[in-house]
Amino acid sequence: MSTRLITTAAIAFACLTALLAAAGGAAAATYQVSGEQTVVNEQNGTYKMKGGLVGSWKTTSFKEIAKSPVFKAKGTEHFQGCLDVNRNGSCAGDPSGTLDFKFLYWGKFAPDDSLVWGSCWHPVTNGSGDFAGAEGVLTMVDTPTANGVSTSYIGNITIGATKRARSASLPHAHCG
Repeated sequence: MSTRLITTAAIAFACLTALLAAAGGAAAATYQVSGEQTVVNEQNGTYKMKGGLVGSWKTTSFKEIAKSPVFKAKGTEHFQGCLDVNRNGSCAGDPSGTLDFKFLYWGKFAPDDSLVWGSCWHPVTNGSGDFAGAEGVLTMVDTPTANGVSTSYIGNITIGATKRARSASLPHAHCG
């Protein structure tokens, strides 16, 4: 093989590697999301999301873990819709697809079974469409109101990233 051919191949390989690295890094983005979840049909576990996430939400599994001193449950959920990047309430032009979550729920109930407070943690487990490979977590807080329960959410969703191993040298965040 000629030196010129080897040099040309090496340059082409270096350029291709640089382009792939730049494309991979530029495509990943983390978005802060927050908003409200409203009940569509509580018996069926269906909800509507507005705010940073716009679309439908469904509880796909639910298992009670403890009743006392605090109610605790776990399960899975499915979101279909978009990440409303420009916060205009529309999905037009925004990343869209599905997200799957698992969750842990904690709640305190009064003797009449009315909600005193509730909170849950929802890490992303899977995604499709523009959410393929997504990572992130949402936290939700349930607050009793005169009309029932108000649920607010806040979190981060990273899209366009590839799954990667977490470095042991990265600092660890702690709650509490």
